Amino acid sequence: MIIDFHTHLDESWIGNKLMPEQTFLDLMNRYEVEVACIFTLEGFYGNCSMHNDNLAERARRNPQRLVPFATVNPKLGDQAVNELERCLANPLFRGVKFHTWLQAIAPSMVKETMIKLLKCAAKHNVPVIFHDGTPPYATTFQIAALARWVPAAKIILGHSGLSDYIVAAGQLAGELDNLYLCLTGPKSGEIKFLADTAGVDKMVFGSDLGFSDWRMLPECIDYVLQSGLHPQSISKIFYSNAVDLLDLKRRPL
Repeated sequence: MIIDFHTHLDESWIGNKLMPEQTFLDLMNRYEVEVACIFTLEGFYGNCSMHNDNLAERARRNPQRLVPFATVNPKLGDQAVNELERCLANPLFRGVKFHTWLQAIAPSMVKETMIKLLKCAAKHNVPVIFHDGTPPYATTFQIAALARWVPAAKIILGHSGLSDYIVAAGQLAGELDNLYLCLTGPKSGEIKFLADTAGVDKMVFGSDLGFSDWRMLPECIDYVLQSGLHPQSISKIFYSNAVDLLDLKRRPL
């Protein structure tokens, strides 16, 4: 069984139509993905509230398969905090997603608001996943700093450093108890390094399905399968670690 912790389910992005919802679900079935955490794209820089509601509606149609993650604009201060509270009061939402590169804002620029947002997520016991690995607003070091700001929050590096910050991602996740790695991007050898450095309990699977070409889903699955890790470790990455982060044992879908 697989839980995909990093996907996008939106109608369009910068004027281009994205993968239809049924195609998305068909691919989940084809590659035995039981649950997908779904994020917006246009909502990162558009009407957050509207796009959060759109994600919730998609999840209502498939509540056992699609888990929406809310997003807000930290530049809006308390308005963003109120919107996040509104979303997390809805049991459909099980996490928060930020893309500070697309949102064009370094976390330190909105530190006071970001701390409030992370404390809100911690209060609701939901993980917060960030795009990472892209300067100047979303380096792995910038995102990892958030785990230090709010130790009660569960912070996930959405790309485990991408290409340039793999070593840093592994080291930081190994050092910080509340920092986790989503394997959306790392190749097989890099996954083995991350497991050896941070520990396999800190890792979840992700594919960027819905944003990237559909072939990225089976490719990302193969990266994990070919990493040389023990089958029990692979099972943790594909499924049980995500169950723990999403609190699915206590709050099943």
